[in-house]
Amino acid sequence: MNKKPGRKIITFDWAIKTVLRDKANFDVLEGFLSALLKRPI
Repeated sequence: MNKKPGRKIITFDWAIKTVLRDKANFDVLEGFLSALLKRPI
């Protein structure tokens, strides 16, 4: 498998942990999960 040089791959759990470090991002996460699951959270 050839990887492009300089391409970074991040994992979902790392991204969520990073987003949740700031409490102001809880609304962003709630909106994302609502859209992903197609139901209100």
